[in-house]
Amino acid sequence: MKKWFPFLNRAKSERPAPRKNRTLTDAEVLARQAQTDAAEPRPAPKGPNHLRTSEENRAKQRERREERRKNNQIGGLIREVISGEILAREALVRQVPFLIYVCFLTLLYVALGYQTERILRQKQHVQDKLEEAVSEEKTLRAEFESELQQSKLQQSTAALGLEQPTEPPTLISAAE
Repeated sequence: MKKWFPFLNRAKSERPAPRKNRTLTDAEVLARQAQTDAAEPRPAPKGPNHLRTSEENRAKQRERREERRKNNQIGGLIREVISGEILAREALVRQVPFLIYVCFLTLLYVALGYQTERILRQKQHVQDKLEEAVSEEKTLRAEFESELQQSKLQQSTAALGLEQPTEPPTLISAAE
């Protein structure tokens, strides 16, 4: 077993003591402070492995994002639309008067559509009224025609006490 796990071979006394933080003496603190004060600030290395500040990181990330957007036109456009960045573009801001004009035309088109629907409803209402008036006129004309028949006329005059002559009319000459 010790052959496979060599760390078990060491005795407890052989193990290294854990390093602990210790309190520095006053002389050590003064020496460390003098050492940091005496040291000149070194310029930050500008190689690929240098440590960047958060501002440098953000600028680098922005550059990468812009580069990716240039490489991927469709994805960049979708991203700009979703984030709302597309609304802040100068080209879009220059088009605002035209967009207002297009919105006005759209509203006018919708209003004219509603106006047309209202006129069509009124036309249908008038046609319904006309159809009703025509049918009523036909009914009244049929009743009037039936009243003008000889038998109906005789019944209505009999109620008034008038009778129809049974003999033909005689001609009176103008000379007599």
